[in-house]
Order: sequence, then structure tokens, then C-alpha cells
Amino acid sequence: MTQFSRYPLIYLTLSLILGILSYAYFPIQWPVSGLAFGLVFIILFGFHLKQKNQIKKLGILPLLIALTAFLLGQIIVYNGSERRDLKHYSHYIKATNILQIQPVQKIKSTEAYDNYYALVNNINGLQSSGRILLKIPKHKPQPNLGDHLLILLSQEQLYAIPKALNPYGFDYRSFMVRRHIYHQINLRHVAYRILPVKGWHWFKWVSQLRGRLKQQFLKGHLSPDAYNLALAILLGQRQDLSPEIYQNFQATGTVHILAISGLHIGILLLFLNFIFKPVKNKSKLLYLILTLIFLWFYALLTGFSPSVLRAVIMFSFLQIGLQSQRQTNIYNSLFAAALVMLLINPNYIYQVGFQMSFAAVLAIVSFYPVFSRWLRVKQGWMKWLVDLFWVSLSAQLGVLPLSLYYFHQFPTYFLGANLLVIPLLFLILFLGFSLMILGLLHLDFPFLYQIFDALIKLLLNINRTMAAWPHSLIRHINFSFGLLMISLWGLLALYYFLKQTKKYTSWIGLGIGLLFFEVFLVIQSYQRKQVDQFYVFHQYKVPIVAINHAGRLTIYQDSLKLDSFLQKNIGAHFKPIRYQALPFYQEFQGQQILHIDSLGIYHFNDFSPDIVVLHYSPKINLERLIVRLHPKIIVVDGSDYPSFIRHWQKTAQTYQIQFYDVNTQGAFMLSQKNIENKPDPK
Repeated sequence: MTQFSRYPLIYLTLSLILGILSYAYFPIQWPVSGLAFGLVFIILFGFHLKQKNQIKKLGILPLLIALTAFLLGQIIVYNGSERRDLKHYSHYIKATNILQIQPVQKIKSTEAYDNYYALVNNINGLQSSGRILLKIPKHKPQPNLGDHLLILLSQEQLYAIPKALNPYGFDYRSFMVRRHIYHQINLRHVAYRILPVKGWHWFKWVSQLRGRLKQQFLKGHLSPDAYNLALAILLGQRQDLSPEIYQNFQATGTVHILAISGLHIGILLLFLNFIFKPVKNKSKLLYLILTLIFLWFYALLTGFSPSVLRAVIMFSFLQIGLQSQRQTNIYNSLFAAALVMLLINPNYIYQVGFQMSFAAVLAIVSFYPVFSRWLRVKQGWMKWLVDLFWVSLSAQLGVLPLSLYYFHQFPTYFLGANLLVIPLLFLILFLGFSLMILGLLHLDFPFLYQIFDALIKLLLNINRTMAAWPHSLIRHINFSFGLLMISLWGLLALYYFLKQTKKYTSWIGLGIGLLFFEVFLVIQSYQRKQVDQFYVFHQYKVPIVAINHAGRLTIYQDSLKLDSFLQKNIGAHFKPIRYQALPFYQEFQGQQILHIDSLGIYHFNDFSPDIVVLHYSPKINLERLIVRLHPKIIVVDGSDYPSFIRHWQKTAQTYQIQFYDVNTQGAFMLSQKNIENKPDPK
């Protein structure tokens, strides 16, 4: 009860998160959840009024509040599903459609396309809602954010977001569904017209203001890489950042500075404190109002990304607490920020940036006070350097399990890189914020841009040099969800161990965490060796066949032909990997598998394969092949022409042969389990 009274928002937020996560597996159907929430809330309120002391004695209050927050988490997930809205555009799709959409956010572009998130305002003359992914070829006219686009397209041109076609790969469909985006439109072969917005609109106004700031930096004659990096760390515009620069920041463990988060907002707050110091001396209330206005204006300018929202909400709570001279608990402030964001959008909990941002701040406020006791420097630049070292170590410790789970890599030189980069970032942001304000005031100081350009080039050179060092980034680390959970338990046990070394319970907790970690590794390795699998992976124009035997993966293709993403995802789950040439014939768990390539050779005597895999669009008569070989399953992959696949599929349906298209159904996988229990490998 004492812990609950000290940290009520932690209990409340964790219960809400549990309700949000549980909805995907154990949804409490509406209106049952709503009635239960109302009933628990009434009981809680009644007990609070009449039997407050009894609640404290029995410890009922934390339980009732946790149950209320849990049910609230279920309710906001249910209500947050935009497709339940009767006005959602998906309810009005016809064979031919006229859509009026409004681009509201530009996201990372490709070599051929500029990509946007867009709101659907109207479909077929009916007012509607919903969001959509818009892809516009770069050679075609581009809209400004806030403009309206009138689009004529068929039902087939309203594509569903593609799903993950390979195991262990990034599930883009789930990623977009969490953002309530279910379809995409490619304007390459679609008629459309741009309708500029007349009058004032806040999307248009923010876009124009952002464009004005970009023009100011262009006039400063920054180098292209310095210009793109400046837009990333000042405005959150990372879409034009080169892959090489991004990979260098990843390799040095400083990629966090590319996403505007707590570090940037903290530096901005110091900048505002410097500017408004005369105001603060006269009126703390006016100072508080001005800093909050500037913080939220900056969040608007950078597009309200989850990391910015989290940081601005948390620093707003901190500022209010500090200026009102109340003792503000950093844990309650942090979890209050999470609570507010999840109430706005419960799907934030699934976003990697949201998770890592909170993990970093939580680790800093937890581990930094413990670490700083080991080595203290009272004043001077050494104190600042030592504090920076402990902050960097704490943050990296907090995000390490998530980084290993999502990205399967570890930056070796992260501490040294952060000790060099963060002081430099401090100078860059201070100067960058100054240039932004001067630009809005139409004041131009060319020498400041020269200094700014030199600082950014120095930052780029540091990352480029350290990324080139040997073993700067350990890749393809196998880290499962089970290991993630055990690692988080281990971090909690480590915190209590470091904080309370005299208590035997902290030793036991740390020992249990380490034991679970070792046991899980052994079990995971054993399970992988017990199940063999045959794969036909998806890759455009290249056939990728593989067999996992006793935990060792053999890929029947040249390693240089593997797509980098596929190689990364496979490498994170299998070690070692061997590469061999693809044979015409294979046998797996009693199943005979025949591979037919562009040569079209299949005329073998007394041979009836169970599975036929077609590669490189062989010019064969599939009807004759079926009559001659009598296969049970026909598999096609990404190396086959779509027109051939459609024809083969019709032939297979005529003869009632199972047809598996890797391009639409995802990777084909065969194991002993689905051979024995379920012949259909879908």
C-alpha cells in the first residue's frame, strides 16, 4: 500500500498496458467490458467515500484501481478501431471509386516514389474517414501537405498493405494496421488531380513553416549530407537521409540522436531557459506558460511523433511540478506521459520507438543514481564528462534487450561514440535552434551557418570513422521474445542488486534471472535441433530454397544473390549457414521434391514426386507434367512470371492439385509435424 501511494501512476499505467495487450488474445466483449468498468468504478468511488480507512487496511484500493485501468485498456482498444466507424471508407468501396484524400505527413521516400500518410475525406460522393498510404512517382506532380487529391481508381488499384512473405521478416501489414492504415494507392497508373487548399489550414500552415525553415538552411549553403542531417535532428525529417549515414549511426550506437526524443527536448528546455531567464526572474508563471507554448509548438512543427510526444508530455509535467515548487517524482512523471499517450492512441505501445524511448529514460532515472555513487566528481568539466558516461551507459543498458530483439545487433563502441557525439549534438542543437528563430525573424548570419555546417560535418566524420573500425557492429544476434522477457527480468534484478547489495533477496533475484537465461538458451537450442524444416523463401526474381537440419541451415543459392533484408533476418535465427547449388531433386522427411528451372527438364522414368517447385518460369505444359508425374503440391516462387503463375494456377485447379504461390501466400514451409498431422502446408 505504501508503494502504491508513492507511485500510483505506475500501477495505473501498467494495468492499462496489460488491458491493451490482453485485448489481442482475450478480448472482453463490448458491452460486457463497459458494464464491468462502470460497476468497478462505482464500487471504487463508493468505497472511497464511505469506507476509505477500511480500504487502506484491506489493501483493496490498488486492486480496484488496477482492475478499472485494465478494463479501460480493453475499452480504448475496442473503441480505437477505426474500421468499426460506419463512415470508414472501406465500407463504401465499389468496382470504380472516386476518392478525395488529403496528405498529412510525408514519410521515408524511395528512389522512385515519395510516400505520404493521407486522410480519406470522401469516397464516391459520401463523406468518410480513415487513413491510407499514398505512393506518388517522383516524376509526377507532388502535393503540399494539406492539399486535396481527387483520384479515380478501380477496386483492384486500392491495394491491401502487403504482409510479411518470409518467416522472421518485418511484418509491414501489422506495422501499418497499428497506425489504422489498411490500404495503399500507387499513383503511377492512376488519374488524379491536385486541389490546393484555399484559405488557412493548420496542416498547410505547419507545412509552409517547415518549408520556410528548410529554405533558410538551403540558403546557408550547407553540404547535402549536412543539410539532410540538420533536418533530421532539428525537424525530425529523416526521409532524405542516406542509408550510409543511417547505418553509420547504427554501427556506433548513436542512432537515437536521429529521432527527436527526450535528449533533444531536454536541450531545447535548456535553450528556452537561457532565452527566457529574464522573464523567469520576474514571473515564474509567465516563464512556465512560455516554455510550455514553445515545447508544444516544437512538437507540432516536428509532426507529433511518439518520441516527441512522450518527451514533451513528460517535460511538461516536470516543468509544472518544478515551477509550482512541488516535489515531482520522476517515475510518476514518466508513467503519466505514457498514460496520456496510450489514452490518446493505445497502439503506441506496439511502436518500437515508443518502447525504446521509455526504456531509455526509465533506465537513466533508475541506474544513473546508482552508478554515479561509484565515481563522483564534485565540479568542473570532469564532472560533466563522468555524468555523461553514466547516462550513456544507463540508457544503453535499458534499450539493449529491445535493440537485440528488434534489430539483432549490438554496437561495440557505443560508450565512446556517445561521449564524443552528445557534447557535439548539444552545440549543434543550440546553434540550430538559434538559426531557426533567426530565420523566422528574417535575420541572416552567414558565418553562423558556416560554423553549423562544420559541426555537422565533424559529427558525420566521427560516426563514419568509428563505424569503419573492426567489429564496430555485431550483427545477426539470435534473440527471441523469451530471451527479451528474461532480460527485462534480469535488468530489474540487477537494479535491486546494485541498489540493495546487503539484502539476500537481491542476490537471489539476480541469480534466478541468470539461471532462467541459461536454461532458456539451452531449451531454445534443443528445440531448434529437434525440428527439421524445408523452406521456399520469397525473393523477387531469385529462387531461395533452404533446409534446416539439426539447427544448421543450408541455403541452396549463391550468398551474393540473397536480399540483404532476407539475409539479415535468416542470419539472426540460424547459425551456422551453408550455401550450396540447388539440385534437381531433394528428399525431405520422406517427401520427394523436384525442382524444375528454365530448362524445363522433368522427363524421368518411374518417378512421382510429392512436391514440384517451379523456378525461373520454365516453358512447360503443366497439364502434361501433372498427368505424367502426379504431384500432390505445386509451388511457385518469386522468380516466376505472374502471367505464367496465373495460367499454372488454373491448370492445377482443373486437376484439383494443391497450388502454393509464395508471392501471395508467403514462404512455403514443410516440417515433420505438418507432414504427419496436416498435409496442407499453408
